Amino acid sequence: MSNVTKLSDAIKFALFVGAASSAATVSAVAQESDAKTLDRVEVTGSRIKRVDAETTQPVAVVTRADIEKTGLTNVFDILNNITSSDGSGLSTTTTQTNGSDGSQQISLRGLGADRTLVLVDGKRWVTDLDGTVDLSTIPVAIIERIDVLKDGASAIYGSDAIAGVVNIITRKNFEGAQVGVSYGQTEKGDGAQRSADITIGAAGERASGVVSISYSEQKEIMAGDRYISSEPYYECTKYFQAIYGASAVTTCPYGSGSNVWGRFNVGGNKTVDPNANLSDGYQLADTRAYNGFTDAYNYSPVNYLQQPAQRLNLFAAGRFQVTDNITAYTRVNYTKRYSNQQLAEVPVTASVAGANGPQWKIGISSAMPFNPFGVDINTWNHRSIAVGPRNPSYDYDIFSLQLGLEGSFEIGERFFSWDLAAMRNDGQYDSKGTGYLNLQNLKNAVGAGGYDAGSNSLYCGASYATRIQGCIPYNVFGGPTLGLGTQINGAAPGRTVTAAEVQQMINYVSYTQVGTSGNTTTGYSGNLSGDLFELPAGMMSFAVGFETRRDNTFDQPDALVSGGFSSDNYSEPTKGETKVTEYFAEITAPLLKDVFLAKELEVRAAVRQSDYSAQGFVGSTFTTNDPGSPTNAMYGLKWKPVDDLMVRFSMGESFRAPSALDLYGGGGESFPQVADPCRSNVAGTAWNTPANAAACTAAGLSGPGGVGVFQANAQIRTLVGGDANLKPEYGDTMTYGFVYSPRFIEGLDLTVDYWEVDMFDLQTTLSAGNVMARCVGTSGFTPDATFCANVDRDAAGSVNSVRTARTNLARYRASGIDLGAVYRWDAGEWGNFRFALDTSWMENAQSFNSTSGTWNSSEVGTYTGAPTFEYRNVATIDWSKGDFNVRWTTRTMSNIYESCFLYCNDYDGSGRNNSGFYAVHDLNVSWNAPWDARISAGARNLFGKEPPIFTNNTFAHSFDAAYDLPGGAYWYMQYRQDF
Repeated sequence: MSNVTKLSDAIKFALFVGAASSAATVSAVAQESDAKTLDRVEVTGSRIKRVDAETTQPVAVVTRADIEKTGLTNVFDILNNITSSDGSGLSTTTTQTNGSDGSQQISLRGLGADRTLVLVDGKRWVTDLDGTVDLSTIPVAIIERIDVLKDGASAIYGSDAIAGVVNIITRKNFEGAQVGVSYGQTEKGDGAQRSADITIGAAGERASGVVSISYSEQKEIMAGDRYISSEPYYECTKYFQAIYGASAVTTCPYGSGSNVWGRFNVGGNKTVDPNANLSDGYQLADTRAYNGFTDAYNYSPVNYLQQPAQRLNLFAAGRFQVTDNITAYTRVNYTKRYSNQQLAEVPVTASVAGANGPQWKIGISSAMPFNPFGVDINTWNHRSIAVGPRNPSYDYDIFSLQLGLEGSFEIGERFFSWDLAAMRNDGQYDSKGTGYLNLQNLKNAVGAGGYDAGSNSLYCGASYATRIQGCIPYNVFGGPTLGLGTQINGAAPGRTVTAAEVQQMINYVSYTQVGTSGNTTTGYSGNLSGDLFELPAGMMSFAVGFETRRDNTFDQPDALVSGGFSSDNYSEPTKGETKVTEYFAEITAPLLKDVFLAKELEVRAAVRQSDYSAQGFVGSTFTTNDPGSPTNAMYGLKWKPVDDLMVRFSMGESFRAPSALDLYGGGGESFPQVADPCRSNVAGTAWNTPANAAACTAAGLSGPGGVGVFQANAQIRTLVGGDANLKPEYGDTMTYGFVYSPRFIEGLDLTVDYWEVDMFDLQTTLSAGNVMARCVGTSGFTPDATFCANVDRDAAGSVNSVRTARTNLARYRASGIDLGAVYRWDAGEWGNFRFALDTSWMENAQSFNSTSGTWNSSEVGTYTGAPTFEYRNVATIDWSKGDFNVRWTTRTMSNIYESCFLYCNDYDGSGRNNSGFYAVHDLNVSWNAPWDARISAGARNLFGKEPPIFTNNTFAHSFDAAYDLPGGAYWYMQYRQDF
């Protein structure tokens, strides 16, 4: 038995909890703590420093104590358990074969990570190229608390704050030293996670500082090590065996046709027979018809289910009191992150016709020495098993520096505070990948060649005398070993392919891919807040300020990728920058106080004006653009009719400005299945879509016979990139609800908030078919020459490629209710109990169909590549007595459904695949030792519930990352020592 398995067995009594449990306290938590002091503080969602921490908007608070009770070692996992999180942000759980670079992102309300603003101490953090924050760059060891504003806040914070704001507050007044270590693993003994950190702080009469060093590591989990993800679709092979018999089906036919022994279109799809005797060389008799039920390649087991990653973080913050009323402060953070991805071996999809892109116009010569067919092969597939899996690795360096001055002063009885700050955030993202193919070399290696008896060597070229130096024929007919030990055609009997020659083949066609990208943000800000004048109910307060930022972004793909000679999808470089200058103002006016039905009545308003400019390269052309100058306002009201009840309301405008990547992102290659609206039928004798005949004829696309143009392939090469003409996305948000703490039930706090968001001018990437239809004026569109410029056709009218840039066309609206309840009970000698419930219920989620001019059906309760839950719940029970604490957490998700594909449980008789009600339990047990230590152990998903199965809209792994990983519980132990 392995040590890690022993650990699993040894600690099955323990811990973990969704961090969202603390979110149920919402404003009530802040009410218990900050409001008891007389210090003025800046709370999340407002620029006005105030004593009362309650605002007109709902803020969920995750304290450091709550985090320590979860056993979680990264910010993403903590936030992903807040019920307003939709679970769709990127993570290191890889549920698709292409995976990610190891970044971790948070998405709220189903609006996407790019519409959730992430701050650290109220300031913007380092972003990736797309403007989102990688949460893995923020170490848990330096967090004091996390505030989650569940409302739009662009009038306060500017761009991106549409779905909400995550504000991570760091430790500042820490004194002493603290060391922490943790270790965890899955029930199956894999996917280990370990972390260690040390934090040292000191404070003097005028100065204070804190330094923290932390390291975390996560090991991989292979998709093949979990039954649910062991083939492209769940139980695919079993499904077809039930239909055709076990002897007829040995693999999932929905695997890859780029298979181990190749697929060659020679009068029909043929493959080399794995059982053939190749001792006499490669002959036609050694081939047979390709059979998808036995020959398709199962690529799933090669991929990661959980990516390996390592993170080292250095954090330091300091404060120095320059005078009694002026303080200088600084914060610096450096993160080094390594992560890896593993993808199945390169699928070669070559066609002389260029069906999969111009770089894949590679044919196999009849004179290629291993060709058993003796004819030129113009369309063929191959799986580069001998080269090995594709292994992109990522080496990221993230740096953040903030410098500032803050102070306060009084004029008469009026209090004022101010701050000036400068910041620089820099991300350098380097990548290196092995297992990729140099397509120019591959073209040489499958072209004409032979065996030269005089030199006893294989060569590429028309003759040995004119051979291509360094090239050796690449035996795509040789299976997983490239024909090691098989007879060479044209050589004397017994002259077989050697191990050295196989290695030469691999070395010649493969290469190491290298790319680099980066994003740098520099900014300055200033803020003044204070009291304006006395109203009957108190002082009217204000805040005014400015912010300016410049974001520089570049992306330089690997030279062969951008040159079109790599097996990786073609991608163009990116270079651009955006600049913004913003001015904002906020006021809070207390109107009534301590009168009948108005213990407190306060109104609030804020406005922000933003002026954007941008410049960058569109292809090789330098251009300047005006992304817009949005003005956003918000209004709020807080009313306490009685001491026990607070009613709150807010409404406002939010926006998201396009990033440099949105504007100037180079095109990336894909091959979707698309039907040219002007195509002829397969025989070319009549219009395949006669309704389009008039529009296509008017566009000059009637084809040689007047019946439409020829479309050679179902898949059309598509380049997806940026659009320099993009404008901001806009959103209208509204939230209203109440906080109720009845005096007749001591210890009870209730919060209920209804929210709505309506977004328009959203960025969307039109499909290639949509672009072509808009160009010629089919499918109800008016002909638009702007879109025709994005369709590349040859002289006969056939489509070569379509460029599908982003555009501001989409709309989306959603609404729901958040419910929070907390009850604290002092049970005397039985200890103290705390019961909490955090619930998010989604009422509606709809996108707008721009073609029909109507709203699509609500997506609530459906699965279309990401779950749209009707509700998510996190319920916790805390018990503490003396030095012991136990927390039990139950996380639940509502049933969602998708249309059936292969797998279908059809629980409700509707002909749909249902996830079913999903509930898992976490347990946390901790002990505060007398030597100033805290020891805890626990489990997430204590009873090892498996995630539900989805097959129609997931690719390769048959479950969604919003759920727990398959494979049972995750067990862990932690130790933290104070000095």
